[in-house]
Amino acid sequence: MAAGLLGSEDVPCSWDLACRLLRTCREGNLHRLQLMLKPWCIPNAVYQMTEGRRCQVHLLDDRKLELLVQPKLLAKELLDLVASHFNLKEKEYFGIAFTDETGHLNWLQLDRRVLEHDFPKKSGPVVLYFCVRFYIESISYLKDNATIELFFLNAKSCIYKELIDVDSEVVFELASYILQEAKGDFSSNEVVRSDLKKLPALPTQALKEHPSLAYCEDRVIEYYKKLNGQTRGQAIVNYMSIVESLPTYGVHYYAVKDKQGIPWWLGLSYKGIFQYDYHDKVKPRKIFQWRQLENLYFREKKFSVEVHDPRRASVTRRTFGHSGIAVHTWYACPALIKSIWAMAISQHQFYLDRKQSKSKIHAARSLSEIAIDLTETGTLKTSKLANMGSKGKIISGSSGSLLSSGSQESDSSQSAKKDMLAALKSRQEALEETLRQRLEELKRLCLREAELTGKLPVEYPLDPGEEPPIVRRRIGTAFKLDEQKILPKGEEAELERLEREFAIQSQITEAARRLASDPNVSKKL
Repeated sequence: MAAGLLGSEDVPCSWDLACRLLRTCREGNLHRLQLMLKPWCIPNAVYQMTEGRRCQVHLLDDRKLELLVQPKLLAKELLDLVASHFNLKEKEYFGIAFTDETGHLNWLQLDRRVLEHDFPKKSGPVVLYFCVRFYIESISYLKDNATIELFFLNAKSCIYKELIDVDSEVVFELASYILQEAKGDFSSNEVVRSDLKKLPALPTQALKEHPSLAYCEDRVIEYYKKLNGQTRGQAIVNYMSIVESLPTYGVHYYAVKDKQGIPWWLGLSYKGIFQYDYHDKVKPRKIFQWRQLENLYFREKKFSVEVHDPRRASVTRRTFGHSGIAVHTWYACPALIKSIWAMAISQHQFYLDRKQSKSKIHAARSLSEIAIDLTETGTLKTSKLANMGSKGKIISGSSGSLLSSGSQESDSSQSAKKDMLAALKSRQEALEETLRQRLEELKRLCLREAELTGKLPVEYPLDPGEEPPIVRRRIGTAFKLDEQKILPKGEEAELERLEREFAIQSQITEAARRLASDPNVSKKL
């Protein structure tokens, strides 16, 4: 009974197992019997579909995307999937990261599989974050408005999470721009106070520096009233202009120690590597620009950089001689050191890629032009992003497709689908018209050839059930070659034989002539 129930292919024959199953069946404990049989009775295909790991991706618009990541899914494919939610084209500035055991962001390597990374050993889904990884001087160098929107959301998140050091007065001004972007012109104090409690505008540290929440709200309202008349695009541009001027914007910080055990902050950005005092992230103690770096490497708990410094002469492990290379080393746990090295390598490569493509980079747009574009397209993009739910969505890593479990779609989503369908239909009609014109041209060419040869070419396009047209050769198109100018095959072969014989005889004659005229050769027989 047990052998027939479990299947001889999947379960080895075990008398103890059979006895336990029979005893459970006699006791009537069907639930326990079901649990005992579940590992062998569930089809293999079901196990293959659910062998992945649950992940939760936090997006920049505060949505969370629940995914079932399969073992073969690459990090690049996951980034492509997340970017598709924002219609993002400039994906090179973004990445997906997780918080490691040291509290730092560890970025997924795009050429590796997602599940090959060393995630924290915790129960529940893996928590990932989609955010900006590579920063640039100004949003004016960004081509697409969707990229600018995401840079704006990323900056708001960094300010609110206190990842960027900002003076409290600047925080109040930035909060006013967030209100102007989200709510428009000032209406009343009560509405503003209510909105400030809902929007991520005032970080905790700024609130601690002042006596009360009401004081902070009053300061924001003062700035907010001055922005009457500004469009949504202008509010975003002005917000980003302030944030981009902050010294800690665009810097990834890592807590390290030097050889003496003194703590420091190590900052990595598109400009280079910076060393900061542990209590001051604003003014760096040491600056190593990427163009100065000769090498960077890590070994267990040590991260080192070799910097070109003509004022110093030292011995490096590469040159084994005196040169203008200075070696700087920092220490941390092995996992963090490897993360710092990977970030430094990627930031340096980003610097090189931008340097090589400087000539190809399009001219920067003016901020006023960007503001106009964001105002015109911002409302539509916001409604699209806000109405994309994330519940019940599962990704299949083998195919990279996204499956949704039948949630009702909003009106804006339906409208977007109709617009997309209309665009695809018009594109189809244009392609069909082009195809019709090309077929007509092919028919004309085939008919012209048939009029010359008297035979319709096989390439002539025919519709299903259509009979081929009857064509006749035009009068006067026939012609006859001059037979006297074309040698028959036999005569041509004979001519080639005579030419070869003539060439041989000519060489024999020339050799005999040289022999007869040579004075060193005796003429006697």
